[in-house]
Amino acid sequence: MNVRLASAVVLVLIVGCNDAHAWGCEGHRAVVFIAERLLSPATVAKVKATLAAAPIDPQLRRFCDPVPDDSIADSATWADDYRDVDATTFGWHFINVPRTVALTASNEHQYCPNRACVVGAIAVQFQVLTTSADPMLKGKALRFLLHFLGDLHQPLHTTTNGDRGGNCVPVTYHDRAPEQNERGDWSPNLHAVWDSNMIRTFMSARRLSDARALASHIAATRPLPMSVAKVTPTKDAVVRWAQQAHAIGQTAVYGRLPRPVPSEPASAAILSSCADNHDVAGRMLAKREAIDARYEDASIPVILAQLRSAGVRLAAVLKAAFP
Repeated sequence: MNVRLASAVVLVLIVGCNDAHAWGCEGHRAVVFIAERLLSPATVAKVKATLAAAPIDPQLRRFCDPVPDDSIADSATWADDYRDVDATTFGWHFINVPRTVALTASNEHQYCPNRACVVGAIAVQFQVLTTSADPMLKGKALRFLLHFLGDLHQPLHTTTNGDRGGNCVPVTYHDRAPEQNERGDWSPNLHAVWDSNMIRTFMSARRLSDARALASHIAATRPLPMSVAKVTPTKDAVVRWAQQAHAIGQTAVYGRLPRPVPSEPASAAILSSCADNHDVAGRMLAKREAIDARYEDASIPVILAQLRSAGVRLAAVLKAAFP
């Protein structure tokens, strides 16, 4: 089925999403709903009790609408909101591995200095969750894990091509040409398309009303395991998961673009703006990249598979944290 059969009304919702929120509200929450299906009621109760002991600050500005009937799903996007309060956590959401580089356990430290990336953050926050006696620290660590396991599986959170993980690749999406805002950022862009746009288009085409429905669709079309073994997210384990997402970034994200994008130098892995790297955004804009039906139809199965993997692995990590 061609998922580009979305209405103009849905396009208004798609275009309005924030390209800084990996997987968006629907994707992150679908990951949690998948994980919950694989956890015992006792483990779910322990997770909710830990969150309840460290409630979210009611003054915190939330990007996503609340999920009043599920505190775990409601917490899945908290880390994106919290980084507006604590900017030191910004780098914890991704790891800038150049498209041309093969990520390994031996070179991971080059792209994750001081463990301040998604790979390091998962390991650190798991340790806090399982060793701290402070309820507030435990609650925050748990919310970070709920979010970062999702981030890790977004290919453009583990891959960059001298373009801030695709944020500096303006694209036309559903006939909407890219526009630049006052900060110099472009929308639509490749990162945002993978974060949220294609997910929302797919949900509209399949009439999936919310993240819970998306999770149910994934579980029905890609059956989940009967059970999962607990997994402690050591650096080696998390690097293996990041390697898989990085490979997808190389092949499915950049490799299938309708207008081929050359590999940028690995030295341009970290940019302060889209004007860096010899005005990478301007050079990409000149390519007139457009996300066509073939690219979108090939990408959707990849996205759904990554959301499923994130949910299964989150369940395994939570089982290790709450034995």
